[in-house]
Amino acid sequence: MDEVADKAQKAADSAGRAVQDVLDDPRLRERLPGGSLPLLGSGLVAAAVLVPVLPFFGGGLGLPWGVLMLVGAGMLGAREWVAAGRKLPDALVPVVKWAAHPAFLPMFTALTVTQAFLSLALGVAPLLWVLAAVVLGSVQWRAFKASSLAEPSLTRRPADVRLKRWVFAGVAACAVGLLLPWSSAWTGSLVPTMRLQRERNITIDDNFAWDIQDNDTWKFNTLVFPSSTQGAGTGRGRLGATGVVLGLLALGVLGSVRRAREALPSVVPAVLAGLITVWALTGLSSRPGPWLFLLGILAVDVAVAREWLGHRDAAPPAEPPASA
Repeated sequence: MDEVADKAQKAADSAGRAVQDVLDDPRLRERLPGGSLPLLGSGLVAAAVLVPVLPFFGGGLGLPWGVLMLVGAGMLGAREWVAAGRKLPDALVPVVKWAAHPAFLPMFTALTVTQAFLSLALGVAPLLWVLAAVVLGSVQWRAFKASSLAEPSLTRRPADVRLKRWVFAGVAACAVGLLLPWSSAWTGSLVPTMRLQRERNITIDDNFAWDIQDNDTWKFNTLVFPSSTQGAGTGRGRLGATGVVLGLLALGVLGSVRRAREALPSVVPAVLAGLITVWALTGLSSRPGPWLFLLGILAVDVAVAREWLGHRDAAPPAEPPASA
């Protein structure tokens, strides 16, 4: 487990450096107003939402999520446009203030990464989602490294290292499980039209007389179509998959950043992992996807439970009330 985690960490670091080199290229920055990478990310999100509207393109979001991501991209773009010294109509000034909230960019980045994962496929829109996730994820990583959450002032405990590795491995297994089959990608549907089927029986007697009988019956045509929903047949196509991916991202952050865990009640990771486990149990089938996902989330459950129990044991006992 430790060797696999170390190799994965080295691979992630190498990929991160390559991405940073591309994003720091002066030829890219000089083409952006104010050299703003968040502005580039917001433009990519808007393009990913709007491209599937055009003919011959697929991979579109549902209407609620599409509107939400498009509004978020507009808010981020307006904020960066003003930060670059450009002007906006006075009516959009409140939008810029809302987008300037410290929690806005992390939440929008998490939603973008989630949509990129759920949309993974071959196509223009999925590629735009991945590019948007890479750009905004890089921006958020830099913001994290410059924040107090990344300060190495806390003592690195062996329990922290163990928790991070188990959560990382469990979340990675869940991600792979979501990409594997959970159910059939083919769905049956009745065509909403009936057809009249006529059967004619012709009888000829010994005198060559004809007797014709027509029997008419109404029948439905039953056809089977491949499902066109996002992630059809995989865990990504299940109801609630968006919330589950967001929860896995939150568990990854809480398992990796001790200050983030200490900023929340210690029971939050346990409750979050428990809810995802229930979601996994309700989707079990004979396919490999749900079983790999369940194995991964159970690993997270064990790691989070050990951390929570250790936190309870380390808590000082409550002092008895002073006697009058």
